[in-house]
Amino acid sequence: MKIGYGIPNNYGVEDPNDLVSLAVTAERLDYASVWVREHLFHSTYVAERLGDRPYHDALTVLTAVACATEKVRLGTSVLVLPWHEPARLGKMIATLDQLSHGRVDFGVGVAITRDEFENLGVDFSTRGKRTDEILGALQALWTQDTPEFSGEFYRFGGLKFSPKPYQKPYPPILIGGSSPAAQARVARFGDGWHTLRQTPKQFAEGRDEVIRLREAAGRDPSALQFSLTLPLAFTGKAPSAPVEDRTALTGTDDDIAETVRAYQAAGMHEIVIGISSGDVAENTDTMAAFMERIVPKLS
Repeated sequence: MKIGYGIPNNYGVEDPNDLVSLAVTAERLDYASVWVREHLFHSTYVAERLGDRPYHDALTVLTAVACATEKVRLGTSVLVLPWHEPARLGKMIATLDQLSHGRVDFGVGVAITRDEFENLGVDFSTRGKRTDEILGALQALWTQDTPEFSGEFYRFGGLKFSPKPYQKPYPPILIGGSSPAAQARVARFGDGWHTLRQTPKQFAEGRDEVIRLREAAGRDPSALQFSLTLPLAFTGKAPSAPVEDRTALTGTDDDIAETVRAYQAAGMHEIVIGISSGDVAENTDTMAAFMERIVPKLS
């Protein structure tokens, strides 16, 4: 199973160059991927967490990371599609994929921050429909020389679009969320399911449902990639929940390894770990500790 690391662009790191340095460290430590999050305003829980500290832009950070690294994959966990215009986003992702020589994992979701939608002038109630349309529009932009698309919210045609992504036909589309709508979106559009804080038991049940929906849609489920973002804390104290009901990597080293193995047994391909802190030294130490203390227990 692959291990990724969540770069804390969402935790108020003052200098974005420090985020790039963390990604370089992750690559040096043999993490398979680095991931960033997206919010545009300090809404609700983001405001409570950050106050006046910055939340750095996801794709700008990944672009800088692409230029500073060679092999680590670049993931979004997740971009909120209803906030984006498809042609501009399509060009940005395709350019990043070209710049990185095909290292982008395109994680997307719909978000739940109603106040943020209001500030952006996007109808919260249409976020699911907009997301589906944008996914269809992006696929057209990335695969058609002169792309054509006509939907309720977005339409274009008659003009060439370039560049196309480095990866063919396009970067893996990883659908975030655990709702029935998100699972149906995986079946229709996704190359993978990228969820958040599901227990091993919940993930196994969701995985089975995604595969069933995928087969019902006439799409081969065998190539689907399953990934999960989880918080990590070396507490040294045994978790209160049995392994199948845990939603975080906590406890002793053996506890943490046991939880990772439970996800692996449930069919997980990649776990993205991270800590709830913007402290650069703490993130660096945590990255090293996981590779030194936990990974050897997984083999």
